Amino acid sequence: MTGKGPRPARRHIVVLFIDIVGSTELAERLDPELLLHILERYYAACRTEISEHGGVVEKYIGDAIMAVFGVPAAREDDALRAVLTAHAAMSAVHRLGAELAPTHGVRLDAHCGIAFGEVMVVGAPGPDVRVIGDTVNTASRLQSAAAAGEILLGGEVARLVRHRAVLEEVPPLRLKGKKDPVRAWLLVGVKPDRDEPETGTIPLIGRSEELRQLTQIHDRALRHRQCGMATLLGVPGIGKSRLVREFLNDLPAEVAVLTGRCPSYGIGATYRPIAEMLEAVNGDWPAIAEALGPESERALRGLAGPAAADDAEAPGIAEIAQAVRSFFEVVAQRRPLVVVLDNLQWAEPTLLDLIEDCAAWLADVPVLLVCVARPELYEIRPSWGGGMACAMSLELGPLSRPNMARLVAELCAARADVVAHDDDTLYRRVAYGSDGNPLFAELLLETLAEGAATLPPTIQALLGARLDRLGEAEREVLERAATVGQAFTVEQVAALLTAGAPEPVAPLRRLQRDRLIRRGALPGSFEFTQTLTRETVYALTSKELRADWHRTLADWFGDRAAGASDDAPFAGSSSGDVSRHLLAACRLTREVRPGDPLLRELTDRAAASLMRDGGEALHRKDLPAAIALLELGRELLPAGRGEHRWLAVRISDAELARGEGARAVAALDHAEELLPADPRNLLTCAIQREVLDLRSGARGPALGPLRERLAADPRDDLGWCRFHQLEAWIHIDGGRFGAADLAFRDGLDRARSMGDRYEEDRLLGGLCELVQWSLTPVADGLALCADLLARFAGDRALLVPVLVTRARLLALSGDLATARRSLDTAARYAEELHLELSAIVVVQVRGLVESLAGDHQAAKTLFRRAAAALRTVGHGAPAATLEVYAARETLRQGDVRQADLELARDEATPRQFRGELAAIAVRAAIASSDGEHAEALGAAVRAAELIESTDDPCLRGDILFAIAEVHRAAGRDPADAARRAADAYLSKGASLLARGVRDWMGEPCP
Repeated sequence: MTGKGPRPARRHIVVLFIDIVGSTELAERLDPELLLHILERYYAACRTEISEHGGVVEKYIGDAIMAVFGVPAAREDDALRAVLTAHAAMSAVHRLGAELAPTHGVRLDAHCGIAFGEVMVVGAPGPDVRVIGDTVNTASRLQSAAAAGEILLGGEVARLVRHRAVLEEVPPLRLKGKKDPVRAWLLVGVKPDRDEPETGTIPLIGRSEELRQLTQIHDRALRHRQCGMATLLGVPGIGKSRLVREFLNDLPAEVAVLTGRCPSYGIGATYRPIAEMLEAVNGDWPAIAEALGPESERALRGLAGPAAADDAEAPGIAEIAQAVRSFFEVVAQRRPLVVVLDNLQWAEPTLLDLIEDCAAWLADVPVLLVCVARPELYEIRPSWGGGMACAMSLELGPLSRPNMARLVAELCAARADVVAHDDDTLYRRVAYGSDGNPLFAELLLETLAEGAATLPPTIQALLGARLDRLGEAEREVLERAATVGQAFTVEQVAALLTAGAPEPVAPLRRLQRDRLIRRGALPGSFEFTQTLTRETVYALTSKELRADWHRTLADWFGDRAAGASDDAPFAGSSSGDVSRHLLAACRLTREVRPGDPLLRELTDRAAASLMRDGGEALHRKDLPAAIALLELGRELLPAGRGEHRWLAVRISDAELARGEGARAVAALDHAEELLPADPRNLLTCAIQREVLDLRSGARGPALGPLRERLAADPRDDLGWCRFHQLEAWIHIDGGRFGAADLAFRDGLDRARSMGDRYEEDRLLGGLCELVQWSLTPVADGLALCADLLARFAGDRALLVPVLVTRARLLALSGDLATARRSLDTAARYAEELHLELSAIVVVQVRGLVESLAGDHQAAKTLFRRAAAALRTVGHGAPAATLEVYAARETLRQGDVRQADLELARDEATPRQFRGELAAIAVRAAIASSDGEHAEALGAAVRAAELIESTDDPCLRGDILFAIAEVHRAAGRDPADAARRAADAYLSKGASLLARGVRDWMGEPCP
């Protein structure tokens, strides 16, 4: 930034427009001098109200006045100040009009619009201040839409002031320059500034210890007839007022309670809390006044309104203090007294002196002063409460997570009309997002339940006001910390400070003192005490600064990650940090510097980093993260870039693994739109579509046309790699496992030539799964599993299919106990990583293990469960195969009729090759049981023909053994088929199955 003076700042402010109605007509009728005189009186009346309520006149536009609230510093009640200003100014205009009408024949009226939102503020308050943003336009358009005498509020202003304003919603307004209709409310009136009794039924949660301490000090003051003082501290919304209400509700009926609040603005507000207390005892005032005496009565009466400046008899500070002390004494002599003084952080020093004076000098009367304030009270008055015999200071901290969960549940129950009872996501967002602050929880719940995605304006106002009270050094450090993230280190913040700036240690200590940050878990680290504070600081920081800082942080994290070693990795850095900051830098630069010559290079870096991180997430099967990262990378890259082919395949893989077939196809559609003329992209997408169709149960395509298209581009390693994977799956589906093995190995060569670890591991995983059915002996398959378990040791997602394969091979060899343990581990990993398809495969293989163990009912249940899950995710053909297996288990339990029914029920669904073979064998067995031997032998002949097309030893053994059983039932010699079945099992190393055949034949197993 260049130039001098305050830098432009993002702020949440309230903008008020007020304008005279019919000013053109007035100008036409009146002499210019008279018109000027009237306008000057109008301007003066409005300026007075604006100034008294803490606003700033930003500009005059003809007869219109634009005022802003929240400049130079935001206050949480800026919206209320603006509404009260508008209400008072409108009354002043009407009074002026009534005064002018008889003498000038002038009918004077005005209309007003008020809006709240984010703007840029340039310059200091005064003639040079400029406020830029859509909020200004909205306020101006609302003022134009208001009829004579009306004040229209934008939706966020209405939300901010509804506790003090009487509002009436108007139909959505079509405002000039606004794309969508704008919700607005008409200000009908203003309510008195009084606490209203709580009408809800939500119990006090998590404050039992604080309530006990308040009760104890009150009991002590009562017992010893002395003045006690309890100072209750806490940040806005933490529940101070709620705790005080609960304490007051529990008091005996004979206790008198006087309450007064310090206003944040206004002329003559020093004794406003005392004046409120005096108003509360109106009915008892004659008796109290008599006991006070004339001097004290006169002093207290003077607090009801400002005394004239030249009133020589106006009471002085000492007289007022004496009168207030006497007032409390008189009330407390009649009955025990509790005095509640709220918002003491806004009290004038004179009032603080008076309270301490009362606490020190009240004697022999039971009085408890409950002083409610924010922590900054002790900055104003560090010695507050010191030296008192009966005093305590109590600071409310955030509610614990369990207590927040209880509170949110109660709030949701109270708002059952708008909050669904089963909306767990909403519960969690509110409970965790509110950071232990009850008010924030209530506001967030209300906002989220209404479907709004932005931070509630009340929270923005509260936090913005708190931040504006910080010193310049603290604010600068906090802005940089918010750019780093919720957690940050001193070193990270220092990296963003300008050269020669002081170390951030001292400001960080002051921010700790202000409860905005706290120590983190690691040495030198900190974290924001509230997530919403961090979000607000970040949102109110210049986007241009944020863009540069994010870029700096990306470099900073990248340098440290590159310099880390396996023995001494840098704590807190990762490629994810680099991607996060690059993405933010890229987006912000596009918004505020779209012509930046470095934007293209920044975009390329961000996209490459996101794709790298997304690829790593996909590799470890963190599917939601993978999809999110890859889609972000795709979003950044312009159309026509070759990386879109790579992205399409990866996103499609991830969606398929999640069971989202339609989204997997959509990823390919998107790539074809972004690379419509790239032959490699179109061919790769075509191959991937065939993979998706095959995995969902469709028959494999003819590979010839795809091979011919690839032959024209022999160096397209990704295309060939994917083609070989498709080729392998088609061979597997047809039971040709030797051919599938060769296809996987061809694909593996292509993956290695690309140096693509993801594709290589996919193919290794495919080879590993293949050994369950291929000619590879069990021993060799277990050796391959051991190698891959070591290779994938740090990646549980890749371990799952290896553990499942290992379990099946162990079961075939007869080691059922170890097989079950391997499946237990795989199931745990699949559940922890939310790997839905892998979890289904685990259930399927459990069915096989239980079948081999002879527990056919358990096996049937498991096969059925896996089939139902597969159907849910759209895998019809594998599901139909498992339903055949379940029917076979029913038959093995001797229930022929039920097996027949189950098999017939699932006839309509196409099955995999092995499923069709198993179905033929089951039908043959059913026919044999019914004495239909000719039918059974015919089915056996058909099965014998079909198994010649497969080289799966166990599948061949299963069918040959089924044929042997049919032959025996028909009175034929089963020996040949049985021996061939045993030999097939033994060639695989499936000793458990081979032993079963030998036992059936009555032969010893070699």
